[in-house]
Amino acid sequence: MNNFIVPKRGDKTTPLVLYLFGPGRANEHRDQRVIAADGTLGIADGTELDINDPGDRAEIMALAAQMDAHRKAMGVQMPGGHVWHCAISLPPGEKLTDAQWAEAARTAISAMGFDDSSGRAPCRWLAVYHGPSLKGNEHIHLAVNLVREDGTFATIWRDRKTMSRVCAELERRFGLSVVHGRAGAGMPGLSRAEIERAAREGAAEPDRIRLARIVRGCAAAARTEADFVQRLRRAGVMVRPRYAPGGQTRVVGYSVALREPAGAPGRSGTRVWLGGGRLARDLTLTRLREHWKTSPQLEAEAVAEWSRRRGSQMPRSAAYRANSWEQAAAVVNRVRRELAAVPPDAGAVWAGAAREAAGVLAVWSMRLEVHRPGPLAAAADALARSAQTPIGAPRACRTGRLRDMRGVAMVASAADAGAGERMLMRQLIRLIETIADMHQARGQARQAAALAAAARTELARVQMYRAEPITAGPPPFTSPRPDRGIGR
Repeated sequence: MNNFIVPKRGDKTTPLVLYLFGPGRANEHRDQRVIAADGTLGIADGTELDINDPGDRAEIMALAAQMDAHRKAMGVQMPGGHVWHCAISLPPGEKLTDAQWAEAARTAISAMGFDDSSGRAPCRWLAVYHGPSLKGNEHIHLAVNLVREDGTFATIWRDRKTMSRVCAELERRFGLSVVHGRAGAGMPGLSRAEIERAAREGAAEPDRIRLARIVRGCAAAARTEADFVQRLRRAGVMVRPRYAPGGQTRVVGYSVALREPAGAPGRSGTRVWLGGGRLARDLTLTRLREHWKTSPQLEAEAVAEWSRRRGSQMPRSAAYRANSWEQAAAVVNRVRRELAAVPPDAGAVWAGAAREAAGVLAVWSMRLEVHRPGPLAAAADALARSAQTPIGAPRACRTGRLRDMRGVAMVASAADAGAGERMLMRQLIRLIETIADMHQARGQARQAAALAAAARTELARVQMYRAEPITAGPPPFTSPRPDRGIGR
């Protein structure tokens, strides 16, 4: 769920009300009706009004006049304008009933302090439903007169943050798709500066996206915390521990940066360091440690590894036999069958499944898609978003067969090439489709569509690899080690 607050407040109520019940600038307004309104206006929820009908137009004009009658009667002028206008929309494919939209509108009005629940005189407000926009977004508009019934002014300080929190709450309440990047969603959004920097440097993606995927892949395949740090360094990532106060005896956090030296071709002069929590909420060190073995000895080894200098020699993981791919495929198949009995509302289990599958594809992408992110990276990122849980909800858990997914990640990172690679890919596609079906059952159409596209479009491209060389054109992504390409 998204919201857009018109940056500049208005000083005329009637033109806005006429716009809300009119055809729009490109005849995009459809099914206009009152979804909810302040009781002072005396109009029922669900009232349909057509500005082209003479009788309805008169009622619309009367409604607009009533919205502003108290302010005019008191002769009050609010500096900067007294009309606050906000649109609340859903992603394409998602819907709410009129009752749910009315609940959403009243929740927003209360959170903004526009009703009498704030302990102050209420504002006059109106919520109008518009149906799908040209891009397919079902939405409503909120129009609020910021002059309260007693002539005082309502404050809109931090209105964008407040409405963002409201949308996050409504996503949880109604089981909607979580907007990426919103506070509490788990996946911090990209800033404009990050996007512009990537474009300026000609990077395939911003550092934050690449680092999150590398960290996720290394964490998925690591047996211990020390192993995790080693894998990060071998993947071309610089690591920096954050110690608890009192000395370098306990690591409580970390930050990472790409190893490419500042000033190198295509890189700016500043290296970007990002903490685990800024990559994703499930990539903080505290959350990662929930899935690793631990003991006093392993903790000491981890502290030593965090403190190790970059140039130190580190052992590489042993390679797995080619037939390990078939064993890994069998594990994924068992996980998928186990999930078939899990109800859609068991969020922690499904988030855990998405997290483990994302780790497998992330580590596989690190191995094959070194120069540019490809279909494996796209699928891993889509699953990572599904793995996020809202604040206050149970965390992603690793139960049952999900505990065996680390072995699958280890195979994807180090097994010798074999025909079983294609078998594992087919099972991963089926697992992603199962997770997509869960989102569909929960009414989260956008997340379901994203995962279905990852499975049936992105990963289907990987299946183009065959035993014989491809002569119909370049592969869909660049692999620096063609001897380990899928199916080779």
